[in-house]
Amino acid sequence: MKTLQKSIAITAAVVGLGLTTVGFASPWGGHGRMGGGDCPMMGHGRMGGGDREQRQAMMQQHHAERMELLEARLKLKPEQQATWKAFTTAQEAHHVTMMQMRAEMRDQETTAMAHFEEKAQAMEQNLTSMKAMIKAASDLYATLDPQQKQVMDKFFTEQPMRRMMRGAGAPPAKS
Repeated sequence: MKTLQKSIAITAAVVGLGLTTVGFASPWGGHGRMGGGDCPMMGHGRMGGGDREQRQAMMQQHHAERMELLEARLKLKPEQQATWKAFTTAQEAHHVTMMQMRAEMRDQETTAMAHFEEKAQAMEQNLTSMKAMIKAASDLYATLDPQQKQVMDKFFTEQPMRRMMRGAGAPPAKS
């Protein structure tokens, strides 16, 4: 039993040290709130500050790069290109819808009740947009062979943030 306790303590220390090292080695130095520093995505240490257009452009660029990476990993066949294009178009439309909703909500001076109504409307728009994206993803998924499905499953379920949210000791998502 003592060996198990020692192993757990050592593992916790190694993980803690590793996370600390990653935090300080990050390009933004791991200081202040939300990682702080001059992270352009976080707006100079606070969520929502900084240049919104720059953050949006960076997020769009990041998404485009991720989709290029997924496309390369899937090794799509010519007959799968049409459903791939429909999938990426639906994703882009969803992201545009989300950015527009955020901008509209941010720019409105409102009452508490109007705020709640706007939130509900945004959720309904998000749901509609997500359903369109799910349909396009389903159409693409149906054209994939078993290996490609496994690649797509891992790509969307084994993201570092998702693993972090499940906890360091949690098993990876099932394929």
